[in-house]
Amino acid sequence: MQKSKKGKVRIGLIAKLVAINLLGVGTVILLVWQVIDHFAADYFMGLMKEYKIDPKVLNEMFLHTTHQFLILSMALGLGVVTFLSFFMTRKVLRSLTQMIVVTEKLSAGNYSERVNVTTDDEVGDLGKAFNQMVESLEKIESMRKDLVANVAHELRTPLNNLRGQLEAIQDGLMIPTPETVNSLHEEVLRLVRLVEALHRLSQIDAEMQVMKKERIELHFLIQNLLKTEQRHFDQKEIRLKVNLAASSVTADPDQVIRVIQNLLQNVLQYTPHGGEAALNLDLAMNGQVKVSLTNSGEGIRKEDLPRIFERFYRGEKSRSRESGGAGIGLAIVKQIVEAHGGSVGARSRPGETTIWFTLPS
Repeated sequence: MQKSKKGKVRIGLIAKLVAINLLGVGTVILLVWQVIDHFAADYFMGLMKEYKIDPKVLNEMFLHTTHQFLILSMALGLGVVTFLSFFMTRKVLRSLTQMIVVTEKLSAGNYSERVNVTTDDEVGDLGKAFNQMVESLEKIESMRKDLVANVAHELRTPLNNLRGQLEAIQDGLMIPTPETVNSLHEEVLRLVRLVEALHRLSQIDAEMQVMKKERIELHFLIQNLLKTEQRHFDQKEIRLKVNLAASSVTADPDQVIRVIQNLLQNVLQYTPHGGEAALNLDLAMNGQVKVSLTNSGEGIRKEDLPRIFERFYRGEKSRSRESGGAGIGLAIVKQIVEAHGGSVGARSRPGETTIWFTLPS
């Protein structure tokens, strides 16, 4: 027993479980005691009368001996129950105790600790789920730090440019020519795009809560999108090959359209002038539909490939900045696809990059 912060005596869970077991055993023994005293004793008296034997002395000896055996059995039973309950309960509660320690470290910002799972039962399953939760929290915290660092980086560059040029104009070191005004305007537009990207992310988070799924013919939806996007490919003289297998999915059509648009925009952004691109729609394993987009170009570095779906992560920041990207298009794709029960992925090699996603059919 321990004292709580309020001064009250706190009884531990192990003490409660042992007490419950003892109470159960004691109750059973008392019931047996009463049964022997009443039903068994009456039955014994009846036998004595039937065979015309004086039952008084024998009855007292029977009850006395029975009570002695009951007391001995009760002592042994309580001892065994106490021993087993204490050690078995302590073993079961070991993972829970570790969870308390890990939780306290989590509250202090330490995400490196894990629960040592030693049992293959419900408590073990709880420990595994707890470890998965800690890993998710660690990943989210890492993504949060990266997000803050990336947003700060994106804000710092245009703000420093604006500050430097405006201070130069104030000090008379620069004349506000139309070229200077246009440069300042470009930096402001860069900030506006970043704010709009943050706004889109907040909208996606809200819209994922109220998805309106319906049965849609995915190949028809992509065909209609390509009719409006084809001119952008023609402007960059990109040869787009399309292969669409007839397939249908249950999904929110507006969100699926956003996914396709973001991926097409990504292809347009990183395919060089006169390059090649391909869009394929076919049936994948496990009854899923797979959409993949491939484009020519520089490719994605190996160290950047696992992180391209993170918010605001851009391995080649200078090139992305020049093309006006904010680094959230693929993050939105991942969020929408996974909300529909699908998955996303990418592969790249020098001269070719493929980004794909799947949806349940």
